[in-house]
Amino acid sequence: MARLNDLVNVNINKDTIKIQGVDIPVKFTMKSFPFVEEAYGKPYHLFEKDVNNMLKKEFKLGKNEVRLMIALIYGMVRSAGTDCTPHELEGSIPIADLPGIFGVAFNLFNNQNFQKADAEKIKSEKKSKTY
Repeated sequence: MARLNDLVNVNINKDTIKIQGVDIPVKFTMKSFPFVEEAYGKPYHLFEKDVNNMLKKEFKLGKNEVRLMIALIYGMVRSAGTDCTPHELEGSIPIADLPGIFGVAFNLFNNQNFQKADAEKIKSEKKSKTY
């Protein structure tokens, strides 16, 4: 019997971030959602909406932006198996490093989400195919 990792890349949901020079594994899966909610203090769909709103315009690192970034990073760090609290994670990341760390986390996050245009393409492809 074939092994899944012989057939496909089983690490597409994984990456690493550097905190204080140490590689920390991050992962974004369905297990990440409750961790994001824990750190953000709101349901996941509101977190996602707030992240999208933040990224629509140029922004400065304020309290809300840091909270969103830490929530996403925390969800990914916990999903990859590192035990910590949101407060510990926030305290471990130098503020100057936060945008770069968030960039790695956001790229992984973004690769796992369908864009509306992609969903529309899938819908239209299903309708246009004839058998």
